[in-house]
Amino acid sequence: MDDHLTIFSNIVSKSKEEIVTLEDVFNTHPDLKKIDLENGCEFENSMRNGKIIPSLKFATEEDAEEITHIFKEVYDNTYPYKKMESLSEVLSMIRDPNYYWIVFKLKPDIKIGCIGIHLDFERKVANFFGFAFRKEFREKVDIATASMACMVAPVYKFRDRILVWFAEIRSSFSSIQYLSKSAGLLPMAFLPNKDIFFNHPESEILFVIYDRKVLFNYRSSKKPEIISQAIFCYFHAFQKYNLELPTIKNYETIESELNNSEIAYKKKQLLRKVERDEFGNEVITFSIKGTDSYFQFQYYKNIKIAEKTIFKVATIEELQLFLNKIKAFIITSKVRYFEAYLSAYKSEHQALFFNAGFKPTGYIPAFNYNRILNDFEDQVVFVHHKKELDKIVYLIPETEEFLKTIKYYKELQKI
Repeated sequence: MDDHLTIFSNIVSKSKEEIVTLEDVFNTHPDLKKIDLENGCEFENSMRNGKIIPSLKFATEEDAEEITHIFKEVYDNTYPYKKMESLSEVLSMIRDPNYYWIVFKLKPDIKIGCIGIHLDFERKVANFFGFAFRKEFREKVDIATASMACMVAPVYKFRDRILVWFAEIRSSFSSIQYLSKSAGLLPMAFLPNKDIFFNHPESEILFVIYDRKVLFNYRSSKKPEIISQAIFCYFHAFQKYNLELPTIKNYETIESELNNSEIAYKKKQLLRKVERDEFGNEVITFSIKGTDSYFQFQYYKNIKIAEKTIFKVATIEELQLFLNKIKAFIITSKVRYFEAYLSAYKSEHQALFFNAGFKPTGYIPAFNYNRILNDFEDQVVFVHHKKELDKIVYLIPETEEFLKTIKYYKELQKI
């Protein structure tokens, strides 16, 4: 373990990159932050470099059908999340105060693209999703200016209620990686082979930006405690956000320390519940009878991925029991990708996930809001995925640097 600590000790005195926060973005783009998306925005100079800058506005119910058409057209009816192709689901999101859609328009009323925003006001976190732009307009329209505006304006609008923003960005879409970096978001986690676009597996990169208060006032004072296998993910975050030195743990024999009698007993009390929606997506919950312990995740059966994992356990034996079920589920259901965001302060949980075949792919400071303590806790991203990664990637330098730091870059290179 001394070798790992030496890595950090040797760079503590080195100059760090300037931390980019929401406040920095507002100062850099003062003309974009106050754009009125409620009433719609037309740029005063509607041309840039010979291309048209489309107008922007928050979608209304009248736009819902066109949004579904955009997804069907852009992705040739192969978009993996079928809610985006459903009129009733898009209408539901437009009516929901926790969701917003922004549409790109050309005169007189030609809708050429869209992007969604999900706002979690309880967690003070929001994410951009569902970016789609009609192919025939990509060479005629200044996507960059419009996309930058649709990121900066809503971030400013909700600045007092949303303190952390993120986006999962395709590894084959370098232009959107570049725009996200220009808007202050930094690559913080790798999601290997998470999605399928045009019937082809593709990795994504999680980009994040924070309100300055989150990093300097509300980040948990607890010292991160991580397993040695997550050291390079932490190193990346350490460089970008001037983090403290972590405690590094090694659990080479953790499974031999488990109480197998407790696992065997509670296995008999294990319950399983499955809830399905109209698209065949499942929310699967394992629980232990007589306790409030549980393990829940969302499973997209059509593309065989699992995400949104949450769990509560009283002992590491309970977590091991749940992970035994997850390992069996991955095999029997042929799951391609399984994602979990773990506490950065519970190294024994990280060790059990690692032993179950999950690999650390990112360290995200201040990503989980604790309502009781009113602070933001760090998380480590762990992913179980098929070994062979998609090789069709187009990365900006910052993304390449990140992947090299966490030791995943070589796996993306063509042989």
